[in-house]
Amino acid sequence: MATKTKIIAPQLPAVLEEADWEDLLKDEDHELVSGMISGAHFEHEVMERCTLTKMLFRGCSFAHTTFERMDMTDTVLENCDLSNTVMTKGIIHRVHFKDCKLIGINLSKANLGSVTFENCVMNLSDLVEASIKQVKFTGCSMQTANFYGCKFKDVELHECDLNEADFTDTSLKGMDISTCTYERIDMPMQALVGCTVSTEQAIGFAKLLGLKVKY
Repeated sequence: MATKTKIIAPQLPAVLEEADWEDLLKDEDHELVSGMISGAHFEHEVMERCTLTKMLFRGCSFAHTTFERMDMTDTVLENCDLSNTVMTKGIIHRVHFKDCKLIGINLSKANLGSVTFENCVMNLSDLVEASIKQVKFTGCSMQTANFYGCKFKDVELHECDLNEADFTDTSLKGMDISTCTYERIDMPMQALVGCTVSTEQAIGFAKLLGLKVKY
């Protein structure tokens, strides 16, 4: 039986002072620690190896920006736009994405731990060969998301739209996708070993195996 994912929430200070995104640009190490930023726009830019710790972002846009090898810890992003943002090979721990637009976000080969995606639009997202541990996706649209070669551990998918998502070379053992929806999904049979599915989903997979289901 699939177990409930245990996630450590971001550890933010009780009081956060207003911060300025420009401080990150001016800092020699590209680091921001303990602050709140609202309405920042940093689009179509390149900034590698930046560090964000104990930060709260609200209504910010980082669309089409490259943050390769980003280190993000104890951070919350609310109503932010990271469409087509590149965060490959990043380290993302104890982070909460809420009501964010993440269309086409590239998290390939990233390391995600204790991360929550809540009510986010993640269509066309790329998580190829990412390490995803203690991560929860809730109420997310993940159409055509690419999970090829992912390493899942303690991952929960709850009420997500997985239409045309690709789980090739990825094991869903111990996971529960019974509340998720899709019309078509790229999920090899070996990926389903140990995965919890709904009755309707089980019938669909049985038909793919050529079984005749008797009602």
